[in-house]
Amino acid sequence: MAAPPGLRWGMKTLLRTATLCLALLAPASAAQTTLPVPPAPKTPAEQEALTRGRALIADFYAVRVERVWQAFTPEVQAEWGTLAAFRAYREAGVKTYGAERQVLGERTFTDAGSTYYVRSATFELDHQTIWAVVVGFDSVGRVNFFGIAAEGEQAPERVAQLGR
Repeated sequence: MAAPPGLRWGMKTLLRTATLCLALLAPASAAQTTLPVPPAPKTPAEQEALTRGRALIADFYAVRVERVWQAFTPEVQAEWGTLAAFRAYREAGVKTYGAERQVLGERTFTDAGSTYYVRSATFELDHQTIWAVVVGFDSVGRVNFFGIAAEGEQAPERVAQLGR
């Protein structure tokens, strides 16, 4: 999925993106045919990220983007532009990729004061590409990062790790 119009790339965003890319590209366990059981979160913040990340992604996939938008920090809202633009982005994703087909992995981790939830999955209309949705939470639980990126060809070593 392409970056939304008007997405601003500052140094902080570039560093965060590089960190997340390294986390996403780490070797992983084999792809599952059923919903995988993620590893137990290591901290209460990671447990909260797992719970809230799942809920926000469920809202996002159901095009209930208002709830997701309200969880964003003002900086994340500014990166996406407007609620209408964010909704249009999601609606375009539904038309292009369809519904989530299979969850291949989930994980949480903490980096530089933010706690992240990563969900790797395939979709109905593009089952060969693994998409990672990354939701970052700040210390007060606001979403300070929200991104979707293709992880590449469907290969076990490219999905969110289950063993960490």
